[in-house]
Amino acid sequence: MQVAADDLIAVLRAKGLRLTAARRAICQVIADGHDEHLTSAGVHDAAQKIAKQAINPSTVYRTLEVFEQLGVVHHVHLGHGPGVIHLSESESHHHLTCDNCGSTIDVPAGALGGFFEELHASYGFTVNPSHFALGGYCRDCEHSGNLG
Repeated sequence: MQVAADDLIAVLRAKGLRLTAARRAICQVIADGHDEHLTSAGVHDAAQKIAKQAINPSTVYRTLEVFEQLGVVHHVHLGHGPGVIHLSESESHHHLTCDNCGSTIDVPAGALGGFFEELHASYGFTVNPSHFALGGYCRDCEHSGNLG
């Protein structure tokens, strides 16, 4: 089931935050982008268009921070670009990012489970991969031989 803007607004209301036009617009952008990896700058630009007013970037950052603290969104770094967020309602997954073309592949969490278990068994290290992507080369870049 997809999270609606009203669901996100209810989260902010329960947290005791003022529900300004800017925050309502931010909630709409996040809900509309439920399958996307959104940058804070992208959320800011889209929210300003929805609200039809200037929004201070710090309002976006603070609102996203509240959602992250409450587990509503996840913050991930995909390669060398800016961090992105996506709704936590999405199926748990990891990210593979091509170091050449920048494409991102979402991989179900279970697909890398054996790898993480092996790291733990061999090195006593528990990986927390939710915040960073694994870098490498996508199939297209590898087959083209055009690796930067």
